Amino acid sequence: MEELLPFRHEDEKTLLNDIHPLIRLIFPFIFIIPILFKNDIYLIYTLILIVLIIGLISRLNLMRIFTRLKNIIPFIFLITIFIPFYFGSTIIFEINIGIKIKIFEEGLTLSFLLFSRIFGATFIFMFFYSSLTYSEFIEALSKLRLPAYFVGSLMIMLHYIPIFATSNKKILESQELRGRKVTSYWKRLKAHAYIMGKNIVMNMERSEKLYESLKMRGFAGKLSFITRKVKVLDFLILIIFISLVIFLAQFINLEQIYLGAVSLFL
Repeated sequence: MEELLPFRHEDEKTLLNDIHPLIRLIFPFIFIIPILFKNDIYLIYTLILIVLIIGLISRLNLMRIFTRLKNIIPFIFLITIFIPFYFGSTIIFEINIGIKIKIFEEGLTLSFLLFSRIFGATFIFMFFYSSLTYSEFIEALSKLRLPAYFVGSLMIMLHYIPIFATSNKKILESQELRGRKVTSYWKRLKAHAYIMGKNIVMNMERSEKLYESLKMRGFAGKLSFITRKVKVLDFLILIIFISLVIFLAQFINLEQIYLGAVSLFL
């Protein structure tokens, strides 16, 4: 499961382990809210840099996070690549190949901003959730007093993600052994989507059987955990990070700092 879901192994130790799971669940939103609502590219990469520094200090497995992230980058690129062709008024490049293709400066700026936002938000979510184990993640959701049926449904969904992925891989391998060649990335993606659709339908019956077996063992929809209390130090760390993000977003001219740093090397 640890290879497919953004959670660390139970035996993997980091300096973030001492922070309560609920606080680690909240951390990404503190960083992502200003990324989504402020049109400041310097703020986005400053927050990403801060998260990277936290990862290095806490000895989190950054390579595993980047390995997972590289599979998502093509989708982010696909979402943003066409914006410069139809948004804006200032033309910076034009080519005629039977039809006129124009690239607009405003669209290029917006495209880079959106790419940075989505990339930054995805990375920050993956980073902080990689500091949680599967059990800590469910414990944090329970601590939020979310409905039991929501947490229970999420647990079952997370349980089946590795099963779907493993099943897809085995089906593709069996098809290749029978002579089918899936060479390009997009053909493989299409094959995965088709197989996953069939698997979802097939595994609905499996989910129903799992739920019935849980009921026979006394499960009544209520989840119980031996939870630890949120300490004063946890709240203090949360307040420090909130203050830091507000300070960077509202009171610091990051553009001037970056340009000043670049000028030192020119």
